[in-house]
Amino acid sequence: MVCFIILFTFMLSACDMGGGQSSPAKSPTATTSASKSTPSTSATATPAGIRLGAQTCPSAVSVPTYWDAIIATQANINKVESVACGNLEGNTTLQALVLVRNQGTGSILDVYVYSNITNPKPKKDFQLMGLYKGDAKISNYNTVVTAEVDLDSSVNKNQPNAGVKQDLYREFKWSDSSATLVPVSFPGIYPVLTRYEAEAEQLNVNKGQNFWERDATQTVSHFADKLLNWQNAQVTITSGGGQTDVSAETTVKSPKIGGGIVKVSMSRLEGNANGGIWIVTAVATDGLALTAPNNQDRISSPVSVAGKGNAFEGVVGTVKVLNHLYDEVGSVQAKGGGNGANTPFSASVTYTKTFKGGTEEGLVALFTNSQADGSIAGAVIEKELLA
Repeated sequence: MVCFIILFTFMLSACDMGGGQSSPAKSPTATTSASKSTPSTSATATPAGIRLGAQTCPSAVSVPTYWDAIIATQANINKVESVACGNLEGNTTLQALVLVRNQGTGSILDVYVYSNITNPKPKKDFQLMGLYKGDAKISNYNTVVTAEVDLDSSVNKNQPNAGVKQDLYREFKWSDSSATLVPVSFPGIYPVLTRYEAEAEQLNVNKGQNFWERDATQTVSHFADKLLNWQNAQVTITSGGGQTDVSAETTVKSPKIGGGIVKVSMSRLEGNANGGIWIVTAVATDGLALTAPNNQDRISSPVSVAGKGNAFEGVVGTVKVLNHLYDEVGSVQAKGGGNGANTPFSASVTYTKTFKGGTEEGLVALFTNSQADGSIAGAVIEKELLA
């Protein structure tokens, strides 16, 4: 089970989201290469000199106008909006996250990360261009997390510019082998898919909103309603899940007569037992399995999916690919070579993303259905990075 204690993987891997004229949106591009995220399951001490989250920048480089000359912004076209510093590259020196805002329709954001920041010629280690109504910040995990509008998503398509909203969140982490920040996935499945959203949601809960996210039973109940379409399902805590626990093992039973049982594993965000929100990290069902792709892989369409389960007339269930909004973007029947238990299957799933500017976080799920009423009877859900 994946845990979220913020002192995990980053530290290990470091040693291992013009005028008044309108202008068309730029296509989002990043100078990155893809990487799989492999969060650790045990805490480790922070290396000396490395702090987590945004830090105070050296005064000489903390003023946005200092960076305008370095990035070569142009008056009445774009300008540096903000500068933040942090240990983004796993060492004791500070790097700068510099955000450039463009004038015109979409308030396009360009994102830069520099090292050697007190040098008159700092080194540009990362850039991500063209985030429509974008935002970026340093996470509590020392990654860069970004937010932007997916103009073709189900919530924004055909909306006027004033009506679109941020709905696409990404995360970038330093890679020694690539010498830049690369896309990674947050281990969470529900109630949010990304670290940007999780940190924002924690702040909301701290203010008294969505207080159910601090309760393990209620979080599983909401999950079952959202992803399994099980209303008023019976939730049982089998391990952990208390006010001082940072992990929980649970089962949730379908409200249908003879309904199935799904196992749900959870962790507190950042291992915070003092009011941390619960995050679903694994969903499983006895007798059902996904063997490919691996959890938190980077996948592309068509994706080869393999697994096993109980087959009826050769059909194990349905494989679905869900995007960053939990929208289904591809599906296919999981057909085995026979009937009965432990029937293996393999399937090729073609999916179509609405976001064309890079990877996004999503899910690959295997669902089985009740022969009585067609409702979901079992599920295995894994987190993936969709290319």
